[in-house]
Amino acid sequence: MEMDLDILQRACASTERFVDNIDADQLALPTPCTEWDVRALLNHVVGTLALHTAVFADALADSGLDLSTPPDLVGDDPAKSYRATAEGFLAACSDGDAFVRSHLTPFGKLPGPMYAGFIVMDILVHGWDLARATGQDPTLEPELAETSLRFTLENINDGNRGPQIQPAVSVAVDASPTDRLVAYLGRQP
Repeated sequence: MEMDLDILQRACASTERFVDNIDADQLALPTPCTEWDVRALLNHVVGTLALHTAVFADALADSGLDLSTPPDLVGDDPAKSYRATAEGFLAACSDGDAFVRSHLTPFGKLPGPMYAGFIVMDILVHGWDLARATGQDPTLEPELAETSLRFTLENINDGNRGPQIQPAVSVAVDASPTDRLVAYLGRQP
C-alpha cells in the first residue's frame, strides 16, 4: 500500500494540533519514547521532517543532518518550528514529480509514495506520543489511523522492527484504529 500526498498532509496536520497545545512547562515531561522527554521528542520530530525534506529534494547527501545528535531545532517556539518544518517538507513533496519518483532514503532507494507511508506512520505515532505525554486526547482521525495501520501491517514485522520499534502490544479485537496502530508499534494504549 502506498500513500498519497493528501494522507501525508493530514498526518502532518494531525501532529500539528498536538504540538500546538504543548505548554512550555510540559517540555520536560517523560514520553512513551522513554529515551526522550517532550522537548527531545519534538526535536526528533522536527529533525526527521527536515531529513524527509532533504530526501524529497534529492539533497540527502548534502543536507549535513546528523539525527544521532541533532542540534536544538525547536528553539523557544516548538509549535512555530514544527509548523515551518512541516510546511517546508510538504512543499518539497509537492515540487514537480518529487512525490512520485524514487529517492535515496535512509532505508535505501524507495518510491516517494512508499517512503511517505513510513513518514505517515512515524509522524502519527509520535504525535500520539506527544499527546499522551502532555495529557491531551491522543485519538487520531480514524480513517488516517486505519490507513497507516494497513501500511504498517504490510511493511513492519518482527524481522524488521529494528531497535526503534518495540514488539507489538496486545489489544482487544474491537480496539480503535488509533489503539491498534500504536499497540502494533509497541505502545500501551
